[in-house]
Amino acid sequence: MTVVRLLRAEWSERPVTLRLPFQFGSTEVRSTAEAYCRVTALIGGREVQGRSAQLMVPRWFDKRPGLSNDDTIDALRASVAGACRLCPGLTGRAVSVSRDLRAQVAGALPPGSPALSAGFGPALVEMAMIDAICRARGQAFWQAAAGDAFGLLEACPPDLPKAALDATLATIAAPRTVTLRHTIGFDAPLTPDAVGEDAPRDGLPVALSEVIEATGITAFKIKLKGAPEADLARLRAIAGLLDRGAGYSATLDANEQYTADAFRGLLSGLAADPALARLRDAVRFFEQPLAREDVFASIGTVDFGVPVVIDESDDTEDAFARALTLGWAGTSVKSCKGVLRALFNMARARAAGAILTAEDLTCQPGLCWQQDTAMAAACGVRDIERNGHHFAGGMQGAPPGEVAALLKAHPDIYRPQGSTAALRIEAGRVDVGSLGLAGFGRAGSDQPVPGGSD
Repeated sequence: MTVVRLLRAEWSERPVTLRLPFQFGSTEVRSTAEAYCRVTALIGGREVQGRSAQLMVPRWFDKRPGLSNDDTIDALRASVAGACRLCPGLTGRAVSVSRDLRAQVAGALPPGSPALSAGFGPALVEMAMIDAICRARGQAFWQAAAGDAFGLLEACPPDLPKAALDATLATIAAPRTVTLRHTIGFDAPLTPDAVGEDAPRDGLPVALSEVIEATGITAFKIKLKGAPEADLARLRAIAGLLDRGAGYSATLDANEQYTADAFRGLLSGLAADPALARLRDAVRFFEQPLAREDVFASIGTVDFGVPVVIDESDDTEDAFARALTLGWAGTSVKSCKGVLRALFNMARARAAGAILTAEDLTCQPGLCWQQDTAMAAACGVRDIERNGHHFAGGMQGAPPGEVAALLKAHPDIYRPQGSTAALRIEAGRVDVGSLGLAGFGRAGSDQPVPGGSD
């Protein structure tokens, strides 16, 4: 284990304009910003820098009525600014430093701030701290995690047997290949004839059929809207396209938009419709149909009769453990929730025989994508939702030097796409062996990243 003392933290942001609008729960996203953090830490008697990146997504972290997209982004900025201000001086193993920082930031934000929103800044600092620890040890993230460099065993939560955590960490191996799951937005065009005249003409696919042809992806995440009849009609249209292929898998995500009774109505309609038979058999799980506060109410989920996992409800370190006792089938891991929490939840899922999935929260190509994917690969998930590259289309605002350095450092992950870089997707997969080099998701100390050089 490594002891770290945080000396200072700085952050910046870069605007991101989506090439395609994205229906995200109750809002439409056309633009936002990506946050970057640089942490300087004292490790083993020397100063080491680490970096991280996360997209600030409107109205996912905070869905309270009356808030605009901009309001929720400002709240994420406040969380990041607070984390950078409060972290200097924190000392200890990575887990204890991260826990202390989360508690301090939560206490400094306005009362009623959702835990997901309050935790965004601490998660960004945690990721940069992990990068610094990996660099100080000369290890890749997977090696540091497998060797418990972050102090998880001595901070094991009471619901998780230490032996189970130790055995789980020992299974982490070098990243090689990840299978992508493509998100189908509720209003996304399915075929070229449905693409609007205002669609980008940038050589990248727009319609779902074009994505499938260009990438060979056979795993999909289908967004729902919370209205059973409308959702069933949309599923029939999607099934009409997907059923033409040889085989596929799917997950369905409702982003907290269903009541328990309406969700049961959706399941009844899905079970009774012959046109949805093949899609129904392909569905692996349903994601967060209920509002986050209802997950821990006395509603219960075992009577749904299908695997249902939490996502937005996974907003504290013990949330997944509590959800398991209520019958929920699994959870998602996201670096914006916390990388170290993901490792704990990996062990919980293995001990319980539960589902562990990875959802990307529109991670952008570059450091954000690389760190989130390095985490998900270490957790051994079956496939990873990766839709950020589709909706944003490359490294937004990155100067030529940054793009060139990325292509050189990670040629297995990226290919040139005009003046930017695009994911190198072949047969629905991306090779990620370069994430197995020293550091957390970025190869080489000389690789330019936003926020300055090492």
